[in-house]
Amino acid sequence: MNSNRNKVTDLANYECSGCSLCVSVCPKNCISMQEDKDGFLKPIIDNETCIDCGLCLKKCIIASPCENKKPLETFAAVRSDRDLIVKSSSGGIFAAIAERLADEGWYISGCILDDDLYPRHILTSSTEKIKKMYGSKYVQSETAGIYEQVADCLKEDKKVLFSGTPCQVAAILRYTNYHINLCTIEVICHGVANNQMFSSYLDMYKRTEIQKFYFRDKGQGWTYNNKIVYKNRKEKKINHRLSSYMTYFLEGETYRDSCYSCPYAKPDRCADITIGDFWGVVGRRPDLKKEIDVEKGVSCLIVNTLKGKDVIDSCNIDKYEVAYEDIKEGNGPLNNPSSHSNKREQILRNWNRSHNWQDVDNYWKRNDYKFSYLLWSLLPVGLQHKIRLLLGKR
Repeated sequence: MNSNRNKVTDLANYECSGCSLCVSVCPKNCISMQEDKDGFLKPIIDNETCIDCGLCLKKCIIASPCENKKPLETFAAVRSDRDLIVKSSSGGIFAAIAERLADEGWYISGCILDDDLYPRHILTSSTEKIKKMYGSKYVQSETAGIYEQVADCLKEDKKVLFSGTPCQVAAILRYTNYHINLCTIEVICHGVANNQMFSSYLDMYKRTEIQKFYFRDKGQGWTYNNKIVYKNRKEKKINHRLSSYMTYFLEGETYRDSCYSCPYAKPDRCADITIGDFWGVVGRRPDLKKEIDVEKGVSCLIVNTLKGKDVIDSCNIDKYEVAYEDIKEGNGPLNNPSSHSNKREQILRNWNRSHNWQDVDNYWKRNDYKFSYLLWSLLPVGLQHKIRLLLGKR
């Protein structure tokens, strides 16, 4: 750690992951998370209250990254109840684990989209609330207060499963001092956009009239297509190729600065369990086509600790052992951090005009929209899947 730095506000802009751990550890409660010019949350310190203890920087999971572990076991995996996979983004592994542990009295913490479509972490033992955690959320979640809630739960001798991005997992591990009753699941994370971007994207579809939003609608296949359910029960499906938000997210152009130098984007992992999509499973392991309905989605499952192994072995999951290299081939963040093109500067410039996603959408239409994307979106879902298989995309 640089000896000239004593506070998290001394970190460079690209170093802060926005995990909010510094807010939770501050003994004087003088740190708050506020949006920067690009809409990303960054810590701000009230210098009149600060006592210069340096604890915020000492605990920072970017300035002093947590120790990562070499994976013990690696699998292609799907939940055993195949009919329920449709409720998840890939193979339904988080759902299978969360439901099993909740039945055993565990508390579950993960990200939901609340009634205002705001992404936030909650802690619950309610089965209905746990279901709101299912599916990917391509936006950074609010973690205010969640570390304290989890710690309080652990102090009451309860067991907790915490799910989040690698930096959020590192934060809860450090805050709870790697508590024996805490099990962690990290998603393979490329990076995060901010909530202002996401909310203004929804504004283009009349956000106040939306009841539910799905980043990945399995009714459109194992892909990244969005679905909106309105309060009047009407639905709108959005092919990800026709979405400027999804296009730029998947291309890595809208992440916070720290995501491009993330210390947790490498082969060794931080959490007890790592999950994600097993892209390229058919190409790497064609024999699994006989075992798994690939069209429904397949997860990669990486077990990093004995605690994680004990949890996985107790859940209703069908596992097929694979080489770690097979998983890494289609998951860049298991190798190195994401990158972006020169286009990102222009995208953020358009975004900063008024923090209105329509400005970015107009830029996308001028520069990146292709008529072929529209034609592709009109193909039947089954035909799209067959074409992806032929192209080695599954």
